[in-house]
Amino acid sequence: MLLSCAFLSDIVRLLCCAGLLLALVAPSIGCDKSPAAPSPASATLSIIELVAWVEPLTTTPQPGLLYVLRYRVRESGGQTGAALNTFHFSFSNGGMADGTFTAARVESGATTLGLASTYSVYPASNPAARVEFSIGYTDDRGNSGTVHAAADITRVGL
Repeated sequence: MLLSCAFLSDIVRLLCCAGLLLALVAPSIGCDKSPAAPSPASATLSIIELVAWVEPLTTTPQPGLLYVLRYRVRESGGQTGAALNTFHFSFSNGGMADGTFTAARVESGATTLGLASTYSVYPASNPAARVEFSIGYTDDRGNSGTVHAAADITRVGL
């Protein structure tokens, strides 16, 4: 049987395409490529319901001011809890202060922890009108982060 040149060139072209396709697909056939393990999720914290006020501080030798912040810290990621480590006040009148938490912890799973932080100033100065507040934390997987909130300060008894 005699094959024409046109027919042979079609067969060669088909074999070349099949070989190219096999070269592209073969590396993935029979290989056990498991997906990479997901990276651990870190805690998702937020400061909610921040309320701030300033009142006279009368327990010191000179009159002073007592700033009180009441707030709640919420973990909403549901994957890991977190230990609260530090907090920072930044007042609109230029005052700043830092502090640490003792055994404050938020559990995972949309839990909320109610807290209060105070800052005393004496002798009295011009009361601030606003405060920016931040909390530094470390979650159960060792990831660290910071959350921020701000509030106007209500004057009580001033």
